[in-house]
Amino acid sequence: MAQKYKQESKKQEVSAEPRNVRDCTHPQRAHRQEQAEKLRKARAKRTDQEQLAELDRVFGKGNGAKKERARLKARIAEGKKK
Repeated sequence: MAQKYKQESKKQEVSAEPRNVRDCTHPQRAHRQEQAEKLRKARAKRTDQEQLAELDRVFGKGNGAKKERARLKARIAEGKKK
């Protein structure tokens, strides 16, 4: 008796390599990664005081990034104590 439905093909095996090792072929993903790297480098060059000023410029005085602001203020206060 003939089968009514076509037999499913075997599933393709997934690569054993971790995902971050695989080649990225999507152009927007590569672009976002480049932009993120630029932002990381720019932040690394700024001091804590400069970062607070940058947050004020981006979000407005005292608005947004509450946790980062608290962390920066604590680090600045700790630096002044020493």
